[in-house]
Amino acid sequence: MLGNSWFKKEKPFLGLTGLGGGVGSNLLAGGGSGVDLPAYLTNTNDLVYYIDMHNSASYPGTGTAITDLSGASENYATTIEGTLNTDWYYTSSDDESSNPAWGREDDQDDGYIRTTNTGSSNLKFGTSSFTIEMWVRPHSGTTFYTVFNNDHDVHNNGNRQSDDSNNYILLSFYGKDHSEVQGEVRALIRHWPSGNAIMMFSDSTWSGYNSSSGQWGNWNHIALTRSGSTLKLYVNSNLRETDTSTGTIDFNGDDYCANLMDDSRYTGQGDFGRFGAARIYKGTALSSSDITAHWDGEKAAYGH
Repeated sequence: MLGNSWFKKEKPFLGLTGLGGGVGSNLLAGGGSGVDLPAYLTNTNDLVYYIDMHNSASYPGTGTAITDLSGASENYATTIEGTLNTDWYYTSSDDESSNPAWGREDDQDDGYIRTTNTGSSNLKFGTSSFTIEMWVRPHSGTTFYTVFNNDHDVHNNGNRQSDDSNNYILLSFYGKDHSEVQGEVRALIRHWPSGNAIMMFSDSTWSGYNSSSGQWGNWNHIALTRSGSTLKLYVNSNLRETDTSTGTIDFNGDDYCANLMDDSRYTGQGDFGRFGAARIYKGTALSSSDITAHWDGEKAAYGH
C-alpha cells in the first residue's frame, strides 16, 4: 500500500511502492523519462502519457512545465497555461491527502494544463482501444467542471476552439448547482458529422459530494475505456456506466491533445477543481481488475 512519504516533494522520485511493497520496475522500452513506473500499473507497454503532481520528476513545484513520465517513444511537452495565483495555484500539501496538487477556484478562471504538440500520433486514438484515467478533487459548489478534453484547446477565451469537425471527448464533474445531475460524473463523446453524442453518467454521487453546501469533495479516480464500440465509465474503481456506439468512432483529426482542468465554458462560472495525476493508454482498454489495481495502489496517497 502506498504511503504518503513516497510523494513528498523534498525527495527525488525513485519509483512508487507497489501492492506487494516492492519498488516499481516497469520502465518502458525505449522510453525517454528514465523513471521506473509503479509496480502496480498494468499494461504499461501501451501507456503513452503520464503526468503526476505527486512526483517531483513530473512537476518540481515551480514553473509551468510538466514532464511526461510514461517513457513512451513520443513524450509530450505539457504546460500550465495562465498565471500562478491569478489563473491557477499550486499547493504542496492538499488538506485531504497532505500531498501536492494543482488547482483552480472560483476566482481563477483561465488556468489549465495541456500538451503543446497537437496532431501527435499517440493521442490520435483512431478506432483503437484506449483508456483515460485521472485523479481529481472537485468542489460541490459548481455547476459542472470539465477535467479532460482531447479536441485541441478548449479554452480560447471561454469557447471551444474546435469547429466541431472532429470527434471529441469531455470528462466532467457536476456539482450541487446543476439543475438535473448533481453529484454525477459525465463522459460525453461527440461524433461528427452526424452531431450525435454519447452521454454516460455515473449512477451515484462522487466521493465527498455535498448536496446542501459548497465544499471540497474527496479525491476521485475516474477512468473511461473503449474497446471496439463499447465504452465504460469507472468512478473510484466502480463501473458506473456502459454504453455502445453505433459503429466505432474514429478519433483521427489533426488537433488532438490532452487538455486538463479547463471548464470549457465562459469564464466566471465559479468552477472548482484540483488535479493530481493523469494517464492515457492507446491500444488498451483497461479491465475492471486493472482499474481496481490502480485504485488500490494509489488510494492511500489520496486520502482513501
